Amino acid sequence: MGQHSGGARTFFGRLAADRRGNTLAIAAAALLPMMALIGGGVDVSRAYMAKTQLQSACDAGVLAGRKALSKSGEYGDSEKAKADKMFDFNFDAKSLDVEDVTYSTDDNDDGQVLGTASATMPTLVMKIFKKNDIDLTVNCMAELQIGNADIMFVLDTTGSMAQSISYGDPAKIDGLRSAVEDFHKTINQAVNDNRTRIRYGFVPYSMTVNAKGLIRDSGMPTDYFSDEHRYQTRLARFHTPVNVVDNVEDLGYTYETYSSQISSSNCNKYGNNTYPSSNGANPVKTGTAPNPVTSKEYDFYSWTRAKSGNNGTCVRRIWTTRTNYDVEYQFTNWIYQEAPVDTSTFKTGVATTYVSSSGITSTSDPTTSSRTEEDGAWDPVALAKKVANGTAHSVGTTTSTWNGCIEERNSEEPDTTYDFDPVSDEAYDLNLSLAPDNDDTAWKPKWDAMELTRSNQVSNSYYLKPDGNGRYYTSSSYSTQASLPGTPSTACPSEMMLFRTVTLSDNANDVPSWLHTYLNNLVATGNTYHDVGMIWGGRLTNPNGIFASNVNLDADKISVSKHIVFMTDGIMEPTASGYSAYGIENLDHRIAPLGYEGTITARHNARFAAMCDAVKAQGVTIWVVAFGTSMTTELQNCASDGRAYYSSNTTALRNTFKFIAAQVADLRLGA
Repeated sequence: MGQHSGGARTFFGRLAADRRGNTLAIAAAALLPMMALIGGGVDVSRAYMAKTQLQSACDAGVLAGRKALSKSGEYGDSEKAKADKMFDFNFDAKSLDVEDVTYSTDDNDDGQVLGTASATMPTLVMKIFKKNDIDLTVNCMAELQIGNADIMFVLDTTGSMAQSISYGDPAKIDGLRSAVEDFHKTINQAVNDNRTRIRYGFVPYSMTVNAKGLIRDSGMPTDYFSDEHRYQTRLARFHTPVNVVDNVEDLGYTYETYSSQISSSNCNKYGNNTYPSSNGANPVKTGTAPNPVTSKEYDFYSWTRAKSGNNGTCVRRIWTTRTNYDVEYQFTNWIYQEAPVDTSTFKTGVATTYVSSSGITSTSDPTTSSRTEEDGAWDPVALAKKVANGTAHSVGTTTSTWNGCIEERNSEEPDTTYDFDPVSDEAYDLNLSLAPDNDDTAWKPKWDAMELTRSNQVSNSYYLKPDGNGRYYTSSSYSTQASLPGTPSTACPSEMMLFRTVTLSDNANDVPSWLHTYLNNLVATGNTYHDVGMIWGGRLTNPNGIFASNVNLDADKISVSKHIVFMTDGIMEPTASGYSAYGIENLDHRIAPLGYEGTITARHNARFAAMCDAVKAQGVTIWVVAFGTSMTTELQNCASDGRAYYSSNTTALRNTFKFIAAQVADLRLGA
């Protein structure tokens, strides 16, 4: 026994003294902590990856929900479903081996969409230490914030906008007003940084545009408009010579005694120049106008009875005058043709005197008939100047004041074919940058009172002569009745507006009074010329054009995105016989040559497409909204990628404008 136990002690002693056994003990003692450390790292890594994807999916969901809120204006079940769908699409619970996934979203009064996502991830290793799962929870928020932006509204305000889409609906122009205000309310809601700058500009268009506001705001000097322009007008022709009394000289009187004695009654006759002949004239005139005409007028002076008998001495008095004449020219006829008219006063907005048809009278009496002191034909303004300087007589005048609407500057000479790729250097009207420096590159004031249409499109001149019964005949054939030239259809939309900073409010429903007033003053009139609207939308957003100082305001300090919101309720619809920014097209032939008037719609569409491309090349995003009309290929192609929208009614239009405002804004994530 003693020997055995001694051996045992010797064994354990040797073991204790043997250093090789320490490694095993240490390893055994460290095994559990190492398992916890490594297992924890594995599970924590898995949890981190799952939470990262959970956060990403949460963010994607609230972004989708906020976009849906922007479009509908409310955050209900439909909007929440879109947020849930986006979350599910971005979070793959199965591949991450997580359970009990929850996701919920809601909105608040600040227009934010808030989200919370949670999940449970079972552990792989830590369950050995009774840590069976890891709870994952994340929060997310999407709010609508906007960077600095300039938005130019190019708005179709043609005559059809005064109509409603269906019975009982408001007029489309009223829906447009509400839609623009909704746009602003969405922007109000989006901005939460008072350093953000938002500006709006406007181009209402129909058959032309109105530059009055640009001139008033010093963005467009009147020097940009010609001092003279050739209108399809009429000339008053004064070609019928008439003799008009210049002055009458009183040469005094003399006495004449009858050569023999006559009775008292015969003496009275002699005084009246009817004795001895009973048919003597009184007065007696010699000479023929326009030469001087001498007039001798006789009257009884005295009769003295002789000392015997019934006869006596008869004396009469002779008054002598000389009438001097001028040759003047009575109104003969109107000449309807293209003619230059002085616009130097009219373009400044000052009331300009001219002669209308009612100012001309034609009678048999030259003293009351319209006449001039020289033979000629004058346009309405030139004739009014003759009235002012006293060389036109019995001619009435009236005045006209420019309303601000324009005729476009010159374009390239139209051909039987047309192609605007590239745009010709001679198409000055399609040049969005060029400042005027001559008559070809200058704009012209649109002057309705000067412009008249006629049935004869080919003839340079169209002579009309009144027949006294309110009808007109051509001077070459008085037996042929000609149609009286008339006033063409025309329209002048509301004034354009340069970019103007808009005051934003914490109250989303606040609309600046100037914006409300401007929208209420929009008028619906005229035909549809999309190209005219886009030309001026491009000009007013061009950083290198004549409005660059407005477009580039503070460009050295801030970055600004630029947008055009182009809304129309109809297709391109020019009129060949109306008076538009291109004159009367079947007379002026600025868009299509003679005989090709039927192609003007296609030509205007081609010009529209060229302008859409030019505007996008300036870095401007174009949003196109077709309101109650078909989304044509031309409109679709004009929009920047994916930014063409159809609105079937006023409610849809308002929602579309809200949606565009939300897209103009940036959807941003908050913590």
